[in-house]
Amino acid sequence: MPHPVLLLSLCLQAAEPSASLQDAPSTSDRDQTQEESQRTRPAWPPASHPASARPPEAHELPQPRPEPILTEGPQSPSISPAVEEPAWPWKADTLTGDWGGWRTQLQDSGLVLTATATLDLTTVMGDTPRDGFLMPYLVDMNLSMNLERLVGWQGGTVFLDFQQAGSTALATDFVPDFWGFNSIYPFAENFTQLSQYWISQSFADGALSFKFGKIDANADFAVSYQNLLFINTAAYMPATIATDMPTYPFQAGGTEVIWKATDWLTGKFGFFDGSTNWFDPQTGQAGTNTSKRGMATYLWDNPGSYFLIGELDATWSIGDLDGFFGAGWFEQTGPSAFGPQADVSPSPTAQGVQSPWGLYGSLSQDLFRAGGKDDPGKLTAFGQFGWSPPDRNAVQWSLAGGMEWQGVLQERPQDTLGLLVAYAHFSGDGLISPSVGEGEFVVEGFYNVQITPWLAIQPDLQYIRQPNSDPAASIGDAWILTLRVSMTF
Repeated sequence: MPHPVLLLSLCLQAAEPSASLQDAPSTSDRDQTQEESQRTRPAWPPASHPASARPPEAHELPQPRPEPILTEGPQSPSISPAVEEPAWPWKADTLTGDWGGWRTQLQDSGLVLTATATLDLTTVMGDTPRDGFLMPYLVDMNLSMNLERLVGWQGGTVFLDFQQAGSTALATDFVPDFWGFNSIYPFAENFTQLSQYWISQSFADGALSFKFGKIDANADFAVSYQNLLFINTAAYMPATIATDMPTYPFQAGGTEVIWKATDWLTGKFGFFDGSTNWFDPQTGQAGTNTSKRGMATYLWDNPGSYFLIGELDATWSIGDLDGFFGAGWFEQTGPSAFGPQADVSPSPTAQGVQSPWGLYGSLSQDLFRAGGKDDPGKLTAFGQFGWSPPDRNAVQWSLAGGMEWQGVLQERPQDTLGLLVAYAHFSGDGLISPSVGEGEFVVEGFYNVQITPWLAIQPDLQYIRQPNSDPAASIGDAWILTLRVSMTF
């Protein structure tokens, strides 16, 4: 990983030149066209969760550069005028650029390579078990292969996702919260792994698709809004599903079926390996880490623990404003341990529940757009809700909502302001929850500064009330200040 001081130095040096470039007048019609294209280009690649990588859609890819114009004359054959790549480093889509045109050629042939690095410089304050500094990081490299372009296999896609993650300290030593105050934190241990490898096949012009392999379930299920930039995990899934869903860093073998019934209605079903969350309350024995076992515990060495999820999604547009609603059901078969850390290191005294299940809903709605459908500047509200029977889950219900406003400052069209409020209400069953009738309350705010298309810094502040499911622990409120640095290579 790059040294954090070096990253901060780069960020501070980059901020002022970026502003001057935005304020400078265009020198030609061609330059103006490039600048407009850059401002309307969507974030690449957006994801439901910063660690839940997925293949980019066609409209999310960097815009191809125009073809050169062939001319005739004394200098023929030649290319005139010369079409240059966007000026590096301030306007290039990625830190490494277009590799002399090779990146665009690979993309056109069906190979899309994406690499990102995220570094969180975090300080914890308050009456918590431990105040101080920690530094989680995540490096993600993924390759999407369009089999139709590569070998003529219509409707086929292969996706590979490599991740390396770590932290300088255990987050739970600072704030033992339920949801997880840092979405890229690697939980029990640092790791290097092939987090996803799957193949998908679509039929009937994409109306029906199947996916099989090692998958991150949160890339397709329980997603309220695709472009969320929050650090707390509460923005990305209901607390009722957080323990059992096979997502980062415990991606698992699975099969998905997605049916696009109409332009606005989509049905989804997923059947995943749930053995990471399997738990024997008699012995305290826990299941294996699916990220390390790959497909083995999905295909032949499973203790009877699977994760099932189904969802129905609807989308709409009111003028230039898009909306989304999704409702779903989930169930974890077999015995499962309660709590976000019980499935990592349960003890013989831990309690278990049989086949936890629940319902959830997600919603997002654009409230405002400054310049029409293609303008990325917009204000979007989002929310999600989860419910589970109180005798089957440590969390009976949870509710989260917030807003993100991209382009809140006209002179900074790619910057984003965000606010999140979330609450998780713990079960009233004293056998599976040590916090009868209590709850965890989260507030988060951030401002994401897009220095260049490939570099962003994000000051972020979180407040967590009762950051532990056990009120007897007498842990005070936590204040968490983070500076997130994100780069696309």
